[in-house]
Amino acid sequence: MKRYRLMFLTAACAALFATSCHGDLDIIQDNQLSASNMWTESSDVTTSAYGIYYLMRSNFVQDKINVFYWGEARVGEYMWGAGSWRTGHDNDMYGVQNSTMNDSNTSTGWTRLYTAINAANAVLKYAPQVPMTDTDRNWAIGQAAFARAYLYFWAVRLWGDVPLLLNPIESVEMEECYPERSPRALVYEQIGKDIETAVTYVTGTEKYVATPDAANMLKAEYALWMYSTQSGGDSYLAMAEEALQAIGISSSRLLDDYASIFSVDNKCNAEVIFALNNNQTEKLTGGYYWYYYWPSSNVAPAYQMNPVPIYTTQWWNYSDTFIEVLKQSKARNNDRRVDCNYLEGPYGSSTEGVMNTISCPNKFKGDCSTSMMILDCDLLYYRYAQAVMMDAELKYYKRDYQGALRSLNLIAKRAYGVENFYTDASKEAVLQALCDESFLEFPCEGVIWWTLIRLDKIWDYNPSLAERRAQNPNILLWPISASARNKNSKLRQTEGWS
Repeated sequence: MKRYRLMFLTAACAALFATSCHGDLDIIQDNQLSASNMWTESSDVTTSAYGIYYLMRSNFVQDKINVFYWGEARVGEYMWGAGSWRTGHDNDMYGVQNSTMNDSNTSTGWTRLYTAINAANAVLKYAPQVPMTDTDRNWAIGQAAFARAYLYFWAVRLWGDVPLLLNPIESVEMEECYPERSPRALVYEQIGKDIETAVTYVTGTEKYVATPDAANMLKAEYALWMYSTQSGGDSYLAMAEEALQAIGISSSRLLDDYASIFSVDNKCNAEVIFALNNNQTEKLTGGYYWYYYWPSSNVAPAYQMNPVPIYTTQWWNYSDTFIEVLKQSKARNNDRRVDCNYLEGPYGSSTEGVMNTISCPNKFKGDCSTSMMILDCDLLYYRYAQAVMMDAELKYYKRDYQGALRSLNLIAKRAYGVENFYTDASKEAVLQALCDESFLEFPCEGVIWWTLIRLDKIWDYNPSLAERRAQNPNILLWPISASARNKNSKLRQTEGWS
């Protein structure tokens, strides 16, 4: 905890000394140690390495910039319906859900993403120069390399060609303030290099920063993405296999109680691989989870906070279609995940003697000991079940369908309490099982969208995307914000978007 306090103090002090790059990236200087004459001691480097994760968190706790908006919400109407008693979303929400957004949509902003990248660039520039032990130097380099790879992996999947900046911005006169978009192939190449640096140098067990398992999770996800979406070839399957073997695939790190993975009383448990810290002590509360929960005006007093978490306004709820998927999985297969993933009951306020039914996602609940939920659940980005599912996906690509079933059945055993739940080893059945278990295991975690793209199944679950693809071949990407392009005339809009 002392290290995290130091990290947050560093970031807070940085705000006092911040300068701004007024180009397209609008990078807020994240660290007062950016000037070369300030990088003199080991603590300058290690503190700054922790600070990268503070800035990463600052990006992903934004109201409409987070793993939900940048991924899962775009699965569309198969999975998501309107919240607030189905009265509808605001324009930004509707645009994301239906992939009809434009350059004024809030979710298209990348400023804070690049601010975190800039912090990683600074550590990678100065860590080799500052007098410090090799152990501390290597740790800092590994952390910065992981963070930069992780952040660019988000950027390139979202926008395709993106500015590739590898030096910290230390002056508003630097040409990096007004960059052009780099070809995505170069960005992916750099991500691969940074991942290998991270795998080489990352050590430790602190899950709020990179661990060896986190580095290998990113390596596996990157490799599967490159194979399936970038025509990368079999060498990427070998890369994914190497990463997953380093993590180890078994049932040993799957918690018996699915709900306990997400409990605020069980943070950084054995299944968590990489998370960003939320806690009340440091007043670091936030995250997209609050979108799912109802205000007190809609919930009968007897049910407020137990079992219905209370927040301000429910904006997002599952679609009727997906609610039925969850209910059927529980009714037919005794799926023990459903109660954690979905809450429904006659919990609403009475109207003329009739109790309204409340339904909502039921995951990532914060502290419910007060009258309104405290948003102190950690932001989970990698957990062990994803490694198991990626192993099944890897084996599917390798046409080892029996092997894919073995991994799928590790997930299924916890969910349904039976051995060998999946038995059909045909290609079609395995593909469907991969999709089914992704929806049932990972709702609300920002994972499903990316899995469906890798499996080339997003078109089946969001047919409106398939319809629009004829007019916009970049329908899976995002437009660049008007704000970014207004600040930098060198940026061209993503083809097909306005």
